[in-house]
Amino acid sequence: MKVAIIDDEVHCVEGLVLHLKSKFPEAEIVYKGTKPEDALLALPKARPDLVFLDVEMPGMNGFELLDQLPKDAFDVIFTTAYSQYAAQAFKAKAVNYLLKPIDDTEFETAVLQWKEEREQKKNLSSERINELLTYMKREGILKNKIAVPVSDGYEFIETNEILYCQSQNNYTLLFTVENRKLVLSKTLLEFEKLLDKYFFIRIHKSYLINPNYMKKYYRNDGGYLVMQDGKSIPVSKSKKDLITNLFDAITKTA
Repeated sequence: MKVAIIDDEVHCVEGLVLHLKSKFPEAEIVYKGTKPEDALLALPKARPDLVFLDVEMPGMNGFELLDQLPKDAFDVIFTTAYSQYAAQAFKAKAVNYLLKPIDDTEFETAVLQWKEEREQKKNLSSERINELLTYMKREGILKNKIAVPVSDGYEFIETNEILYCQSQNNYTLLFTVENRKLVLSKTLLEFEKLLDKYFFIRIHKSYLINPNYMKKYYRNDGGYLVMQDGKSIPVSKSKKDLITNLFDAITKTA
Protein backbone atom coordinates (compact mmCIF):
# COMPACT_ATOMS: atom_id res chain seq x y z
CA MET A 1 0.00 0.00 0.00
CA LYS A 2 1.18 3.50 -0.85
CA VAL A 3 0.78 6.05 1.92
CA ALA A 4 1.06 9.85 2.14
CA ILE A 5 1.22 11.90 5.34
CA ILE A 6 0.37 15.60 5.57
CA ASP A 7 0.58 17.43 8.90
CA ASP A 8 1.95 20.88 9.68
CA GLU A 9 3.79 19.51 12.73
CA VAL A 10 6.94 17.57 11.94
CA HIS A 11 6.73 15.42 15.07
CA CYS A 12 3.21 14.31 14.06
CA VAL A 13 4.44 13.31 10.60
CA GLU A 14 7.35 11.33 12.02
CA GLY A 15 5.09 9.79 14.65
CA LEU A 16 2.84 8.38 11.92
CA VAL A 17 5.90 7.12 10.06
CA LEU A 18 6.93 5.19 13.19
CA HIS A 19 3.40 3.79 13.61
CA LEU A 20 3.44 2.56 10.00
CA LYS A 21 6.90 1.02 10.22
CA SER A 22 5.96 -0.75 13.43
CA LYS A 23 2.54 -2.13 12.43
CA PHE A 24 2.66 -2.17 8.63
CA PRO A 25 6.28 -2.50 7.46
CA GLU A 26 5.08 -3.31 3.93
CA ALA A 27 3.68 0.22 3.57
CA GLU A 28 5.48 2.47 1.09
CA ILE A 29 5.50 6.12 2.14
CA VAL A 30 5.32 7.94 -1.19
CA TYR A 31 4.98 11.44 0.28
CA LYS A 32 5.27 13.19 3.63
CA GLY A 33 5.11 16.91 4.18
CA THR A 34 4.09 19.77 6.43
CA LYS A 35 2.75 22.23 3.83
CA PRO A 36 -0.66 21.59 2.25
CA GLU A 37 0.29 23.81 -0.70
CA ASP A 38 3.17 21.47 -1.53
CA ALA A 39 0.95 18.43 -1.04
CA LEU A 40 -1.52 19.83 -3.54
CA LEU A 41 1.13 19.52 -6.25
CA ALA A 42 2.76 16.34 -5.00
CA LEU A 43 -0.21 14.02 -4.35
CA PRO A 44 -1.37 13.60 -7.98
CA LYS A 45 2.17 12.53 -8.92
CA ALA A 46 2.70 10.32 -5.85
CA ARG A 47 -0.66 8.53 -6.38
CA PRO A 48 -1.09 7.20 -2.82
CA ASP A 49 -3.73 4.65 -1.86
CA LEU A 50 -4.20 6.15 1.61
CA VAL A 51 -3.54 9.65 2.98
CA PHE A 52 -3.20 10.58 6.64
CA LEU A 53 -4.35 14.18 6.64
CA ASP A 54 -4.29 16.73 9.44
CA VAL A 55 -7.39 18.91 9.68
CA GLU A 56 -6.07 22.15 11.20
CA MET A 57 -3.16 23.55 9.20
CA PRO A 58 -2.15 27.15 8.52
CA GLY A 59 -3.09 28.62 5.15
CA MET A 60 -5.20 25.65 4.01
CA ASN A 61 -6.93 23.08 6.17
CA GLY A 62 -7.35 19.41 5.29
CA PHE A 63 -10.87 19.84 3.93
CA GLU A 64 -9.85 22.71 1.68
CA LEU A 65 -6.95 20.65 0.36
CA LEU A 66 -9.27 17.77 -0.53
CA ASP A 67 -11.66 20.12 -2.33
CA GLN A 68 -8.92 20.96 -4.81
CA LEU A 69 -7.94 17.37 -5.59
CA PRO A 70 -9.68 14.80 -7.83
CA LYS A 71 -12.47 12.97 -6.06
CA ASP A 72 -11.87 9.33 -5.10
CA ALA A 73 -8.20 9.50 -6.10
CA PHE A 74 -7.28 8.04 -2.71
CA ASP A 75 -8.76 7.22 0.69
CA VAL A 76 -8.32 9.49 3.70
CA ILE A 77 -7.84 9.02 7.41
CA PHE A 78 -8.02 12.39 9.13
CA THR A 79 -5.83 13.14 12.13
CA THR A 80 -7.01 15.88 14.47
CA ALA A 81 -6.84 17.11 18.02
CA TYR A 82 -10.47 18.25 17.85
CA SER A 83 -13.34 15.75 17.98
CA GLN A 84 -15.83 18.30 16.59
CA TYR A 85 -14.34 17.72 13.14
CA ALA A 86 -15.50 14.10 13.06
CA ALA A 87 -18.87 14.77 11.38
CA GLN A 88 -17.26 16.95 8.75
CA ALA A 89 -14.62 14.29 8.16
CA PHE A 90 -17.22 11.71 7.28
CA LYS A 91 -19.00 14.15 4.98
CA ALA A 92 -15.66 14.44 3.19
CA LYS A 93 -15.81 10.65 2.68
CA ALA A 94 -12.98 9.92 5.06
CA VAL A 95 -12.46 6.27 5.82
CA ASN A 96 -11.80 7.11 9.45
CA TYR A 97 -10.40 9.75 11.75
CA LEU A 98 -7.90 9.54 14.58
CA LEU A 99 -7.71 11.85 17.57
CA LYS A 100 -4.32 13.17 18.62
CA PRO A 101 -2.28 12.01 20.41
CA ILE A 102 -2.76 8.94 18.26
CA ASP A 103 -3.20 5.69 20.12
CA ASP A 104 -1.20 2.76 18.74
CA THR A 105 -4.11 0.31 18.89
CA GLU A 106 -6.60 2.75 17.35
CA PHE A 107 -4.13 3.45 14.54
CA GLU A 108 -3.73 -0.25 13.76
CA THR A 109 -7.51 -0.82 13.86
CA ALA A 110 -8.19 2.10 11.52
CA VAL A 111 -5.68 0.88 8.92
CA LEU A 112 -6.87 -2.74 9.13
CA GLN A 113 -10.48 -1.59 8.62
CA TRP A 114 -9.39 0.42 5.59
CA LYS A 115 -7.53 -2.56 4.10
CA GLU A 116 -10.56 -4.82 4.62
CA GLU A 117 -12.97 -2.35 3.02
CA ARG A 118 -10.58 -1.81 0.11
CA GLU A 119 -10.32 -5.55 -0.52
CA GLN A 120 -14.11 -5.90 -0.46
CA LYS A 121 -14.43 -3.11 -3.04
CA LYS A 122 -11.82 -4.80 -5.24
CA ASN A 123 -13.58 -8.19 -5.04
CA LEU A 124 -16.94 -6.59 -5.78
CA SER A 125 -15.47 -4.82 -8.79
CA SER A 126 -13.96 -8.07 -10.11
CA GLU A 127 -17.27 -9.90 -9.68
CA ARG A 128 -19.13 -7.21 -11.61
CA ILE A 129 -16.59 -7.30 -14.43
CA ASN A 130 -16.87 -11.09 -14.69
CA GLU A 131 -20.68 -10.87 -14.72
CA LEU A 132 -20.52 -8.27 -17.48
CA LEU A 133 -18.15 -10.38 -19.60
CA THR A 134 -20.35 -13.46 -19.17
CA TYR A 135 -23.43 -11.48 -20.21
CA MET A 136 -21.68 -9.97 -23.25
CA LYS A 137 -20.48 -13.39 -24.42
CA ARG A 138 -23.91 -14.95 -23.92
CA GLU A 139 -25.67 -12.20 -25.83
CA GLY A 140 -23.11 -12.25 -28.64
CA ILE A 141 -22.01 -8.69 -27.85
CA LEU A 142 -18.46 -9.75 -27.18
CA LYS A 143 -17.16 -11.87 -30.03
CA ASN A 144 -13.90 -13.78 -30.14
CA LYS A 145 -11.68 -10.82 -29.40
CA ILE A 146 -8.18 -10.60 -28.07
CA ALA A 147 -6.40 -7.60 -26.57
CA VAL A 148 -3.09 -6.96 -28.31
CA PRO A 149 -0.40 -4.60 -26.95
CA VAL A 150 0.32 -1.68 -29.29
CA SER A 151 2.64 1.30 -28.81
CA ASP A 152 0.09 3.49 -27.00
CA GLY A 153 -1.94 0.86 -25.14
CA TYR A 154 -4.08 -2.08 -26.21
CA GLU A 155 -6.22 -2.75 -29.25
CA PHE A 156 -9.06 -5.25 -29.38
CA ILE A 157 -9.12 -7.39 -32.51
CA GLU A 158 -11.56 -10.09 -33.56
CA THR A 159 -9.67 -13.31 -34.16
CA ASN A 160 -11.51 -13.96 -37.43
CA GLU A 161 -9.98 -10.74 -38.79
CA ILE A 162 -6.41 -12.02 -38.32
CA LEU A 163 -4.78 -13.49 -41.45
CA TYR A 164 -1.46 -14.51 -39.93
CA CYS A 165 1.25 -13.49 -37.48
CA GLN A 166 4.94 -13.23 -38.28
CA SER A 167 7.82 -13.35 -35.82
CA GLN A 168 10.24 -10.43 -35.76
CA ASN A 169 12.79 -10.97 -32.97
CA ASN A 170 10.94 -10.29 -29.71
CA TYR A 171 8.04 -8.65 -31.54
CA THR A 172 5.23 -9.99 -33.70
CA LEU A 173 3.79 -8.56 -36.91
CA LEU A 174 0.05 -9.14 -37.11
CA PHE A 175 -1.67 -8.93 -40.51
CA THR A 176 -5.44 -8.49 -40.85
CA VAL A 177 -8.00 -9.05 -43.60
CA GLU A 178 -8.26 -5.25 -43.91
CA ASN A 179 -4.60 -5.08 -45.01
CA ARG A 180 -3.47 -3.65 -41.68
CA LYS A 181 -0.10 -4.52 -40.17
CA LEU A 182 0.38 -4.14 -36.41
CA VAL A 183 3.71 -4.32 -34.60
CA LEU A 184 3.07 -5.98 -31.25
CA SER A 185 5.30 -6.26 -28.20
CA LYS A 186 4.78 -9.99 -27.70
CA THR A 187 6.68 -12.95 -29.05
CA LEU A 188 5.12 -15.31 -31.59
CA LEU A 189 5.19 -18.06 -28.97
CA GLU A 190 3.01 -15.94 -26.69
CA PHE A 191 0.54 -15.39 -29.55
CA GLU A 192 0.57 -19.09 -30.35
CA LYS A 193 -0.59 -19.83 -26.80
CA LEU A 194 -3.16 -17.02 -26.93
CA LEU A 195 -4.64 -18.09 -30.29
CA ASP A 196 -4.42 -21.86 -29.89
CA LYS A 197 -8.07 -22.19 -28.81
CA TYR A 198 -9.11 -20.32 -31.96
CA PHE A 199 -7.46 -23.05 -34.12
CA PHE A 200 -4.55 -20.99 -35.40
CA ILE A 201 -1.67 -23.15 -36.67
CA ARG A 202 2.07 -22.63 -36.27
CA ILE A 203 3.20 -23.82 -39.72
CA HIS A 204 6.74 -22.47 -39.45
CA LYS A 205 9.02 -21.15 -36.71
CA SER A 206 8.28 -17.63 -37.96
CA TYR A 207 4.59 -17.90 -38.89
CA LEU A 208 1.27 -18.53 -37.20
CA ILE A 209 -1.72 -18.64 -39.57
CA ASN A 210 -5.50 -18.52 -39.53
CA PRO A 211 -6.41 -21.61 -41.63
CA ASN A 212 -9.65 -19.93 -42.72
CA TYR A 213 -7.60 -17.76 -45.06
CA MET A 214 -5.42 -20.40 -46.75
CA LYS A 215 -5.79 -20.08 -50.53
CA LYS A 216 -3.39 -22.64 -52.00
CA TYR A 217 -0.69 -25.10 -50.95
CA TYR A 218 2.36 -25.78 -53.12
CA ARG A 219 4.39 -28.93 -52.44
CA ASN A 220 7.40 -27.80 -54.50
CA ASP A 221 10.22 -25.52 -53.27
CA GLY A 222 10.10 -27.13 -49.85
CA GLY A 223 6.37 -26.51 -49.52
CA TYR A 224 4.61 -23.21 -48.98
CA LEU A 225 1.16 -21.74 -48.48
CA VAL A 226 -0.41 -18.82 -50.31
CA MET A 227 -2.71 -16.81 -48.09
CA GLN A 228 -5.76 -14.82 -49.12
CA ASP A 229 -3.72 -11.60 -49.42
CA GLY A 230 -1.23 -13.32 -51.79
CA LYS A 231 1.47 -13.77 -49.15
CA SER A 232 3.61 -16.90 -49.63
CA ILE A 233 4.47 -18.57 -46.32
CA PRO A 234 6.93 -21.47 -45.96
CA VAL A 235 5.72 -24.69 -44.33
CA SER A 236 8.12 -26.58 -42.10
CA LYS A 237 8.67 -30.29 -42.78
CA SER A 238 6.93 -31.30 -39.56
CA LYS A 239 3.74 -29.45 -40.61
CA LYS A 240 3.43 -30.66 -44.22
CA ASP A 241 1.20 -33.63 -43.38
CA LEU A 242 -1.00 -31.43 -41.22
CA ILE A 243 -1.54 -28.93 -44.05
CA THR A 244 -2.17 -31.68 -46.63
CA ASN A 245 -4.72 -33.37 -44.37
CA LEU A 246 -6.36 -30.04 -43.66
CA PHE A 247 -6.83 -29.30 -47.36
CA ASP A 248 -8.17 -32.83 -47.91
CA ALA A 249 -10.66 -32.38 -45.12
CA ILE A 250 -11.83 -29.03 -46.51
CA THR A 251 -12.22 -30.56 -49.99
CA LYS A 252 -14.36 -33.43 -48.65
CA THR A 253 -16.68 -31.11 -46.71
CA ALA A 254 -16.94 -28.52 -49.49
